[in-house]
Amino acid sequence: MMRRRDTGRSLHVSSSFRTGALVAALSLLAAAGCSERIAGSIGCPELCTDQSAQLRDTILVGAVVLDTSLVGFPRLGDTRTVALQNRGDTADVRLIARFDTLPTSYIPSAPQADSLVRRVDSTTLIFLIDTLSARPTSSVIIDAFDVDTVAADTLRSALLPLFRPGRRIGSQTFTPAQLTDTLRLTLSDSAILRKVRDTTRLRIGLQIRNPVSGSLRVLAGSFQPRIRFRVSTDTLVHPDTVFLRSGTPTGSTDLANGFVVYPLYVKGVQPIAPAGQLAVSGLSGSRSYLRFDLPAILLDSVQVVRASLLLTQLPARPLARVSDTITILTQPVIASPSLTDVGTAAGFLGEGGVFAVDALRLVPRDSGARSIEIVSTVRLWQVLGVKNTTRALVLRSPQEGENPGEILFVSSEGSPALRPRLRITYVPRRGFGLP
Repeated sequence: MMRRRDTGRSLHVSSSFRTGALVAALSLLAAAGCSERIAGSIGCPELCTDQSAQLRDTILVGAVVLDTSLVGFPRLGDTRTVALQNRGDTADVRLIARFDTLPTSYIPSAPQADSLVRRVDSTTLIFLIDTLSARPTSSVIIDAFDVDTVAADTLRSALLPLFRPGRRIGSQTFTPAQLTDTLRLTLSDSAILRKVRDTTRLRIGLQIRNPVSGSLRVLAGSFQPRIRFRVSTDTLVHPDTVFLRSGTPTGSTDLANGFVVYPLYVKGVQPIAPAGQLAVSGLSGSRSYLRFDLPAILLDSVQVVRASLLLTQLPARPLARVSDTITILTQPVIASPSLTDVGTAAGFLGEGGVFAVDALRLVPRDSGARSIEIVSTVRLWQVLGVKNTTRALVLRSPQEGENPGEILFVSSEGSPALRPRLRITYVPRRGFGLP
């Protein structure tokens, strides 16, 4: 078990190892997989293989020698998108935003002896939302709470009790027409002034609620959430703008920056997938790591035309069995083989624009055989060799940590007939020569 020190969500590893010689190596050598003959020289380089070679097809039943489920992605600070959600028992996700430094003085329009902030007016929390992927069709209520505490305020147990009426500092109803790219939530002027006068931190917890269910994706990338208020009746004095800042934990600037805005998961986080299953996506941020051991002949003696990872999808667990479509990406691990920690290696992935990552769209409640193309990854392994790259890939979703739906697959601990397999279509190399 590996535990994330930052958010309290655990990063677990549950793996299955299989040893012994690959049965698939024998089937790869068999000629029974012949299905097509290649003829012609269009696109053939100056030196190429036999132009009348036959396509051969084989299924490697023992290629996956390690598979594991990981949770806790994306890691703190790796994303600037937080999904505010209220889906009853299915999901409850809130947002914490830290404004640990508030202005205590201002620049007046004319020189004066006292420029301390003695009034606060028109306080507004401004933030962006993604109106393309998730936009409610009915009105939603967004509440803001003062969640500053001397307790360990990265833990749900410390933060959740602070979402109570006595700590509410703002509440506003937004109709569907008002849910545009930029939202402005009015906050209590007196509450902010008290923070300024006492030179204390302002940490805001946002919660979405409505009669049915609702979800908003809050964007905190180039335009981060900010607070704006007036400190003077003089219209020549510009409003003050307060930006995100976290002063804790001390001693680690990177970790503190990760806490400027982050999700608080109240409901809907699934535990690690049980034995015999691999999980992807969900509020727990699940990824699946698969390591391969391929016959040498496949890597140095044939041309791979097609490579398909064959998986068996299972229906998701009850709370994660939603009807939303989940996108699954298959990304190669680009970490060095010397990096043996699976959880760390799962964070070093080849990007889709460079490695031609295949994408699959699945529904959590469905089941059946699935095929994911990974020919670009296999060719990458051929070029780099075993000493330069880990022959592993990760199944992940861009919606990890945001959508309560999860995708389950049978792992190599599951039923033998349903375990992950690798289907390879290849052309034997018979020598080189001018076409």
